[in-house]
Amino acid sequence: MRKAFVMVMAASLLAATLGGCATSNQKAAESSAETTAAQTKTDETAAEEAAESPESEAAKEMEEASAEGAEYAVKPRQITDRKIKLGLIPVTMNTAYTMTINGAKKHIAETGDNIELIVQAPSSNASTITEQGNIMETMIQQKVDAIALATESDESMLPYLREAAEADIPVFLFNMTEINDQNIYYVSSIGYDQEQAGREIGAWINENLGAEPQKIAVLEGYAGVVNTKRMDGFYESTKENENLPVVASQTAEWTREKGQSVTESILTSNPDITILYGPYDEMVLGGLTVIKERNLLDQIAVVGFGCTKDGVAAIEAGEMQATIDVGEYGTGFDIVDAVTDFCIHGKEVEKVINRPSKVYDKNNLDELDRVIFE
Repeated sequence: MRKAFVMVMAASLLAATLGGCATSNQKAAESSAETTAAQTKTDETAAEEAAESPESEAAKEMEEASAEGAEYAVKPRQITDRKIKLGLIPVTMNTAYTMTINGAKKHIAETGDNIELIVQAPSSNASTITEQGNIMETMIQQKVDAIALATESDESMLPYLREAAEADIPVFLFNMTEINDQNIYYVSSIGYDQEQAGREIGAWINENLGAEPQKIAVLEGYAGVVNTKRMDGFYESTKENENLPVVASQTAEWTREKGQSVTESILTSNPDITILYGPYDEMVLGGLTVIKERNLLDQIAVVGFGCTKDGVAAIEAGEMQATIDVGEYGTGFDIVDAVTDFCIHGKEVEKVINRPSKVYDKNNLDELDRVIFE
């Protein structure tokens, strides 16, 4: 029964992922296109289907458990006679998650080397939901001592979170967005406030580029809560400034390669854009390649998200204007600390552990600790 539940859920979420960025792109398109009756009907149908979806059933289950006073069955423990095995499952392997993994490895080495880190990731963004479930089941069968999981939705992974709890394996979520604090099947959510980070980078654009009329092109990630939260924050900070209209917004699937091809397409239709923004450095770095090839560095300001090594190098070279550090490297430290407290020291940990974010540009780049790139 659980397998059927998961397969239906995975299929629906995968379809949504591959469908583009309708949720956050809608904001940029509202001023230039009317909503048709057919689209309205489609949206209503989708809403009705969502209300009956397995994910909604998962939310209902958690609400009922909370109302009944159910508590997380997995309690702190003190494992001191051996190294504990920590399975870490990112959404996919990219620069951001590599920074988190490197942070975790660094902190493990600095704090006694008492954790064995086992990292396994889905083969691509498109296969995340199904593969993460399979990976998590394998780790449960291997009897790891704890699991750190980054996923689009804690509700979508509920069957596996429940299975881990039944096996007395604590789960720590990280790099999450919209987290259900009534979910009794995880110990802590570790990371940063993604919507707030979107607000901060949007505020930087507003304050530094918003005094003159601009035309913004946006490279978005896959449709989903990560992209939506980051873009919601961005729009919140820029929507009141008439000098900052978004004239084009397309998904670039979080990758540099796609960022390059999408920027080529955008520039063909909108050759006069003056700002290129994306909620992840890798996408705008792909766009930067096109901008340089077309000798448009003097015309287009490039703003990213994530404070990657190549993004920072582009700022130093005067080719990119700003990015925001959301503590990807430090999140690895926080994961190790939370797991150590819960599994080795027998302590309870906070339900939400967030790091602050910080925008970097040419004026404050010397404040950045380059250890995050090691």
